[in-house]
Amino acid sequence: MTVKEALIGFYKFNRLNLTQDFESHCVRVYVGCILAPVPNINARKKYLKFHDMHHVMSGYGIDRVGESEISAWELGSRSCRKPLISVMNLFALSTGFILNPKKVISAFYRGCRSKNLYYMSDGMREEDIDNLNLADIKSHHLEIHSKIRYKWLRQIEFTGYISMSMVIHIGMLIAGKMLLTAESIKNKLIKVKTA
Repeated sequence: MTVKEALIGFYKFNRLNLTQDFESHCVRVYVGCILAPVPNINARKKYLKFHDMHHVMSGYGIDRVGESEISAWELGSRSCRKPLISVMNLFALSTGFILNPKKVISAFYRGCRSKNLYYMSDGMREEDIDNLNLADIKSHHLEIHSKIRYKWLRQIEFTGYISMSMVIHIGMLIAGKMLLTAESIKNKLIKVKTA
């Protein structure tokens, strides 16, 4: 099976509309426990295929815990080499960690033994990526190392990621509460004016 065939199957199975996703100005993603609109920037579109291939390779779902697992896996596999990807991963990390910390921690360590696909975005043509064999991709990227080198350092790294993700999570909760409060005040003022 090729990468293109695997992705088509993934999109159909999960009922995802890729065309709509690419054309919209904003996409809704879980930032903490809030489904928040995030600008659909070109860099996100550039890396989306690889992010989705990571879902296919790893078997992680697209629910809240699954997105946190894939975020942890990508951070473990050194997505930090693409800073924008790391920031997007931090948005999704906290929710799954709160709901199922063992799964998210396990995904991070699995990522530490793997290699992500983001490097392909810099040197390969779209058609060449589409025609790659899925089994070959898995065998050369997924759990290619038997042990995690400097595991204690990676544990500290993960603690930092979780801490940053929680700060983002709390910040979004505060911002969301402020917006709801402002809307409530606005509605009360409108009722007073019309009365």
